[in-house]
Amino acid sequence: MKKIVLFVLLILSGFYYLLSSEILNSIERINHIGSYLSSDELEGRFIGSDGNYKAAEFIIDYFKQIGLKPLNNSFKNEFLYSAGLSLDPSSFVSFKYTVQKPGLPPEMWKVLERRWTAGTDWLPVGFSSDGEVTGQLVFAGYGVTAKEINYDDYEGIDVKGKIVIVLVDSAEHLPKQERFIPYSTRRYKALNAKEHGAAAIIFVKTQSDSANVFQPLSHDPNKNLGIIAIQANRTQIATFFPKNLNLYPVEMEMNQTKKPKSFEIPYTTITINVKTNTIEKNVFNVVGYVPGTDPEKKDEYLVMGAHFDHIGWGEYNSKYKGRQKMIHNGADDNASGVAGLIELAAQIVENPLKRPVIFIAFNGEEIGQIGSEKFIQTSPIPHDKFIFMMNFDMIGRLKDNKINVFGYATADNFPDMIESLAASDTIQVLRSADGYGPSDHSSFFMKNIPVLFLFTGVHLDYHTPADDWDKINVQGILKVVRFSEAILRYIGNAESKPNFRKVNEDRGASYQPTDRGYSNVWFGIIPSFEDNEYGLKVNGLTPGSPAEKFGIKAEDIITAINSDIIKNLGNFNSVLKKYSPGDEVDVSILRGGKKINIKLILSSR
Repeated sequence: MKKIVLFVLLILSGFYYLLSSEILNSIERINHIGSYLSSDELEGRFIGSDGNYKAAEFIIDYFKQIGLKPLNNSFKNEFLYSAGLSLDPSSFVSFKYTVQKPGLPPEMWKVLERRWTAGTDWLPVGFSSDGEVTGQLVFAGYGVTAKEINYDDYEGIDVKGKIVIVLVDSAEHLPKQERFIPYSTRRYKALNAKEHGAAAIIFVKTQSDSANVFQPLSHDPNKNLGIIAIQANRTQIATFFPKNLNLYPVEMEMNQTKKPKSFEIPYTTITINVKTNTIEKNVFNVVGYVPGTDPEKKDEYLVMGAHFDHIGWGEYNSKYKGRQKMIHNGADDNASGVAGLIELAAQIVENPLKRPVIFIAFNGEEIGQIGSEKFIQTSPIPHDKFIFMMNFDMIGRLKDNKINVFGYATADNFPDMIESLAASDTIQVLRSADGYGPSDHSSFFMKNIPVLFLFTGVHLDYHTPADDWDKINVQGILKVVRFSEAILRYIGNAESKPNFRKVNEDRGASYQPTDRGYSNVWFGIIPSFEDNEYGLKVNGLTPGSPAEKFGIKAEDIITAINSDIIKNLGNFNSVLKKYSPGDEVDVSILRGGKKINIKLILSSR
């Protein structure tokens, strides 16, 4: 502990003190990097997009400018990414249907066959499973089961082993609060069909000018929901509806009565065969390093990372519910982290450590940390030579000098080090012991490498088009960078390397580092990421969410859901995965020290 205090005093008296001109230069650099990376020009930096490549080249230019050296003679750590899907020519959709002949017995009715044309009459959805199914057609309305508003398109019909036709989007005829917005996604509808036993689902657009326009076939990182899913030309599918139950009148009746109207389509069977092929693209992480000054520690590498990709136009995991496509610029997530990474690298170049430091701008974090995983797999330096990894992800919304630090217990000396350095800089650390989590540090923690993950908290702009640079606290980024620099210098110049410690926290059986933590249900809290001995603290609420609707408040501490004890965000997410939209749960909370129970009906995302 004395060594840490001495180190802090050295920081305060030496390099950690910055002249105002140096601060100004740092602010200008952070602003320049962050504002460009989050500009409309880069169109959200989705992996494999033109904007993503532009962002990577921009980062390479900055790495060169500040004096980082290429790792293994290249700033590019290349890997293949599954960028899209193509429909295999062997795929098909065919029908057998019976033409009724009034006055003749059924055995004399004519059986016809029809085959649809791919791309014109039908197209798979990106998350569709491959395979072949044959079954009877059933119209299942909007494909919604919403217990909280007493609405179920599957009530009274048996769809087991059958192929359901559902309308896309939400029921516009209902009042705004009942429009099934949480139930409007195709993913939800497919999962709901699967839960009811359907063998496949056919999506049909509601009546409009674009009723026969398909979503492009694109790669879905969460492919294979366990059900075949296709889109159908509305005009073509409507020909199979009975004359007394034509598609358009049925749709209008549902809109007027506000009630489901589901039914079997007789005398028709359909065979769907889907086979898709993956289209791969070559993408890369951006990697540079600063050599160490101590030859005896030249093989003990520190790694500093931040991902530079985002979600483009909302291709993956967007929280935006509007109908018009919009660019998701990802200023906080994670232009802020990359700006901080480059600023930190510039300081280390000016004053190197005894140990070498590798700086990495990761690609593909948004679709499951694939860039950090690929780096560990392909790095010219074996991962057993990485003694420490620190990660920036969303460091642009510093408020009240509070910063979330994950992984503080992944090395024996981290708790004392972090507390001392934070005290010297008036930073309030919100601590979480665990080294797992939905960002790139978890790839290193899985290899028994001590990690720290810094971020300034979630907010309502997360994964929406509203995450723009004008909302970023640039001075706050610099404060995070200076705090992180002190951490790097302490570890990088210490006589001994950190001693890894496995953290034994209950994250729930399904909570893995590549698991984004999302369940099929919507609860709607903005969680605290600080460890809490009583449960999971609520920092805020998402407007319109079940949590807000049923009375949960900011500062509440969730201690249990039904019989499951809630210890942290990881096991909270795992518990929610047990439930389906419409389920009622008993939420136990602490509010101002008092125990309260709230009945809450879960919704869909």
